[in-house]
Amino acid sequence: MLRALILTLVALLLMGGVAVAGEWEVGLNAGAHSISANVHHKTYMHNGYFRVGGAGVYADDDPKEYKWGSIDFLVGSDMLQPGLNVEIGLRGLLGSAENRNVSGDFGAVAFTGGVGYYFSPQVMPIPVELFSSVTWAPSPLCFKDADRYLEFNVGAGLRIISTASIRISYTAHRVEMKSGPGDWELKDDAIRLGIVMRF
Repeated sequence: MLRALILTLVALLLMGGVAVAGEWEVGLNAGAHSISANVHHKTYMHNGYFRVGGAGVYADDDPKEYKWGSIDFLVGSDMLQPGLNVEIGLRGLLGSAENRNVSGDFGAVAFTGGVGYYFSPQVMPIPVELFSSVTWAPSPLCFKDADRYLEFNVGAGLRIISTASIRISYTAHRVEMKSGPGDWELKDDAIRLGIVMRF
């Protein structure tokens, strides 16, 4: 899984060299027991943009441990109102989870959407960004041992320079699994601090 994610990210980086009008976003976040990373490329169109990329997360908080990667495809608009961007799309997820004496592999094709707002220096003395996203996959879109997937993310960032932000975020994961002697659910809440670079 990790190898497939790395190969996908390398392919995206190579494709970015031929993009006419676009922007790369690279992020790394860490919490007390988890890390997450992402690479996305945003390509602008006349009526908005599309964003493709990948992300991964690893957490080890005994007795819980999970890891998964995602491939993301979203369309969005940042022209509805100055500072506001809205996007919606699909995420392909593949990974594994364990909790105490149960474990399983999961995959899903999930619906995802997000909204963000950037307070420019003209509005606030310190440029601040707010963001949130939701990813959800019902049972028919889950496979392997998964039955449902839900992820909620909310956070804020301080844009220290025009191409980089320091961010803090809260993420909740809820994964219903069908492996083991009975059904079980992975629940995890993480607060992470990190940086996002754009170029």
